[in-house]
Amino acid sequence: MDLLGVYFYMKTESKNISIFSLSIGIALLSGILWFYYHSLLNLIIFLSKDEDFSFGLLIPLVTIYLIYLKLPKLRSMSWLPSWFGLVIIAAGFVIYIFGKLVAIFPFPMISFIVVLIGIIYLLGGWLVFRELAFPIFILFLMVPLPSLILKQISFPLQLISSQLATAFLHALQVPVMRQGNIIDLGVRQLQVVAACSGLRYILSLSALGIIFCYFYQRKLWKAIIIIISIVPAAILSNALRVTAMAFWPVLQEGFWHTFSGWLIFIFCFGFLSIINYTLNCFFPPLQNVRTEAVAPKISKLPDRKVSYAPYLLMALLLFVSSAFLASRLAEASHIELLQSFDKFPMHLDSWQGKRFYLDSEMARTVGADDYLEATFSDPQNDIVSLWIAFFSSQAFKIGGTVHSPMHCLPGSGWTIQESKIVEVTPGFPVRLLLIEKDGQRQIVFYWYLHRGRWMASEYPLRFYMGLSGILSQRNDATIVRLITPDQPNLSSAQERLKNFTHLIIPLLPKFIPN
Repeated sequence: MDLLGVYFYMKTESKNISIFSLSIGIALLSGILWFYYHSLLNLIIFLSKDEDFSFGLLIPLVTIYLIYLKLPKLRSMSWLPSWFGLVIIAAGFVIYIFGKLVAIFPFPMISFIVVLIGIIYLLGGWLVFRELAFPIFILFLMVPLPSLILKQISFPLQLISSQLATAFLHALQVPVMRQGNIIDLGVRQLQVVAACSGLRYILSLSALGIIFCYFYQRKLWKAIIIIISIVPAAILSNALRVTAMAFWPVLQEGFWHTFSGWLIFIFCFGFLSIINYTLNCFFPPLQNVRTEAVAPKISKLPDRKVSYAPYLLMALLLFVSSAFLASRLAEASHIELLQSFDKFPMHLDSWQGKRFYLDSEMARTVGADDYLEATFSDPQNDIVSLWIAFFSSQAFKIGGTVHSPMHCLPGSGWTIQESKIVEVTPGFPVRLLLIEKDGQRQIVFYWYLHRGRWMASEYPLRFYMGLSGILSQRNDATIVRLITPDQPNLSSAQERLKNFTHLIIPLLPKFIPN
């Protein structure tokens, strides 16, 4: 809330704000900080623990510095309140409600920034917002990407880094074999995990590149080239780092692992500066880009006699009503299973099943309110593993939310070789995965259930969870997953899962509420 503090400071100095308006402003500020306290605290904890997004802790400091540089100009401007700011504030609370119902962690922070934008627009209007647009915009850079998107970006980057590192090793006449993201050197194996995908360099350097261009490259097309060039540079340098790990195992952990990461960051920053210098050499700017290291003194314009009390009072009333509504709507009801999975039949046609139970630590990590893990076999010794996890409501916590097997299977060492949606019968689509690990391949079917809806993708699931949460305070969800070996061949394994799916379709409504 640095911007609101700046506003109060400037307007108090100009004696254009009454004690009554100042009191309302302080109450509004206190209420917003109270409402978003847990969201901001969770964000700080997340950023301090996640190396991919730890750079986000520095972003607010950059915002404060940029606002400091703009203070003389801001104090000279006429702040023209605009009622449109109330619309933006209301939109911020809608984002909060929807984000909490669909259990996407970054949404509360996005909501906070949008509410902040609304307050600035309410008090200063378009001209003040335009002046503060970039300091506000970079606050979005500290918001982590949703895991839904992050996992889909990270794994392809792992494969690219693995492929490039293998190509470099071959060029250096080093005998090596690659399986997915695992590089086999013969005497040992090198696994390119998510932390070594290069994503953290792309994210942090992109943020740095945006700030760099603000100060040193205001030409839009040049800035776009500079920021885009960061991606291949980060991927290439990360692949070189993985190649170096193959020669010097000491780089795989500890101090030297961290040090080599810093070298990549420094290398990429130097590359960014070289690209900027080269662009300016071939396409010289019309005039030197002036940094705002020393903010110019601007003669102050006469203050308009504007009463801010009505705007602040309406913002406070909107906040109180929205906070109350958000706290009610964002808390979904806990829905119970129609009956426990303990009663799920272990004999299905010719299939005989055996149920298994997770240990307490794993069950707590999964976070499901009830689950079923069982392995079924038939007289031909075909095997199908069944997993059903029911979540009575979604919440921001470790586990406790339904997630895609495409996220957790790679974490268990499986490589996803194929992914597509097929229909086991009209109106019943499933996501089919072909996975491989240590030379063994398996077929996976999975789908989601929410209030009678059958979905093969997590994206529509999140949408319907949010919509249902707003309309009926329900965001319960279920995931069903089937796995079988690809024996004797892929087509027969796929047909086996289709037949097994037909057996459990009529059983699911007896346990999972519509």
